[in-house]
Amino acid sequence: MNVIKSHPAFTLSDIYSTTKINSSFSHVCNSAKAYRMPVATTSRNDRPRAGGNGHLRSSASPEAGPSRKSRVIASQDADGGHPEEGQEEEEDGWTKETFVSQPISKNSTAMPMFRTMIDKFKDVISRIEEGIDSARETAITLEEAKQDDESIEQVENAIFRAFDQRQILQIKIEVLEHLIAKLRENESFDNIEKVFDDETDRREREYLARSQQAKYKKVKEYQDFRQALWEINHQSACPPVSDWLERGPDDQSDDEDFEVGGETQNYRCPITLMLFKDVVSSTKCHHNYSRAAITNLIENAKKARRSTTASAKCPVTGCSAQLQVTDLKPNPALQKRADEFERRRLRREDENEEGDDTIRIDEEDDE
Repeated sequence: MNVIKSHPAFTLSDIYSTTKINSSFSHVCNSAKAYRMPVATTSRNDRPRAGGNGHLRSSASPEAGPSRKSRVIASQDADGGHPEEGQEEEEDGWTKETFVSQPISKNSTAMPMFRTMIDKFKDVISRIEEGIDSARETAITLEEAKQDDESIEQVENAIFRAFDQRQILQIKIEVLEHLIAKLRENESFDNIEKVFDDETDRREREYLARSQQAKYKKVKEYQDFRQALWEINHQSACPPVSDWLERGPDDQSDDEDFEVGGETQNYRCPITLMLFKDVVSSTKCHHNYSRAAITNLIENAKKARRSTTASAKCPVTGCSAQLQVTDLKPNPALQKRADEFERRRLRREDENEEGDDTIRIDEEDDE
């Protein structure tokens, strides 16, 4: 069973390779330079042409800018005849002194191009995250079919690669945003492509040199991935994610690096105490609630205070965050996990009931 090749997330690195991304940036820089360096040229009809005697003649004054000249192309006939007249080839007159990269500044066309690149990178990140979600579903299916299936390790490695690709894109976005900020501060760059390449290469090398623990331990999607797999066949709390990640020589020990672990995910709304329904998360305190329950709590607070801007205190014990409807965002991933948790709970209940029936039948036979 080859899980890796069948999954869309595992081909994203091939489609959106770092090489192609760097080529895109190079194209943008070259385009920006082209717009910064208009060169006066003549029309084709005004360019020097070869006369009947082989000498160049011109019907217009020499063009401005770097010197250019045309020469007759001597092409031999198949039988070794005379060169054909009228064919010409422009000889590039650019020299090191006449062709230099012009500085890219705030007023150049690079600014909107960089913004477009950032938007495209973010679009690729969204597609990578869709692949991560699909890979997680694949792993859950494998774990439900067979505990600790060997193929899960392949899926996990593919998820790691997706995390890396996403982080590399995020680095490029951050460097581009930094360059845009510098341009807005009226700073100019003689070779902005080199600045971009040097900074992204340095940060990418630093990231890729880190251990699994350093790279993935605090990634929310990986924590959710491990939590979801653990809940399928275990009633106890999920161990810390570092238990599944390789530690590097420079990583801190468990005593020095405190890690929260051993907690059981709660899929019940703190207001209704029932399973989440259309779950939303607070952008302030990151607690989760059923949408109708928290919305009703906030609306009641507005009515009690006779204010349209009134807020309600987070219902989670110990939390003092004041919430408004605008502070809530849908959390479909958590809702899906809650539904899966409930489905597994009902399945276990059915299995236990079937086991009880079998025991009772055996006891009746003994009598």
